[in-house]
Amino acid sequence: MQKPTKVILGSQSPRRLEILSDAGFEVEVVKPTVAENFPFDLDFYKVPEYLSKLKMHDVYSYVGEDNDYIICADTVVIFDNKLVGKPKNKEKAFKYLKAMNGKIHDVVTGVSMRKNKKQISFSEKSKVFFKELSDEQIWHYIEKFETLDKAGAYNIQEYIGVEKIDGEFYNVMGLPLKRVLQEIKGWK
Repeated sequence: MQKPTKVILGSQSPRRLEILSDAGFEVEVVKPTVAENFPFDLDFYKVPEYLSKLKMHDVYSYVGEDNDYIICADTVVIFDNKLVGKPKNKEKAFKYLKAMNGKIHDVVTGVSMRKNKKQISFSEKSKVFFKELSDEQIWHYIEKFETLDKAGAYNIQEYIGVEKIDGEFYNVMGLPLKRVLQEIKGWK
């Protein structure tokens, strides 16, 4: 199957929009209106896929048909057996980045895709290795860049604290493009 030219993105993430646009898709953005709640006993590594399914159910309910691919996603940061969400303020952003400083954490993106009454969901995991930064370097990043709308308080494209990634770069950015394209290619 050839790659479609249009997808409906059930997300307001500018990073997901950028990934799909750069991959050559015409993207229609539809904002999910569902609360991002999940069962308290759900394994953290299953949370993003669970939330992507919730978003898909919501978006599909008002898109109504799926002649085009619909893609919904959610990304979480897992560090020290805890979910690291989006910080509420700059002090919380510093606390997150300081705790992960010089350490390794996981980034998991859950994706739900739908077209022609077929829906699939999957998750991709990447390990991110942070180098050791001074408090001043961390605060400089927080002051210079928007950190409050990002899980883990950082953006992979701009954070100087990233030493290396074990996994797909785009997964950490918010959408595992390689896997999405693979799924589209094999779509029946």
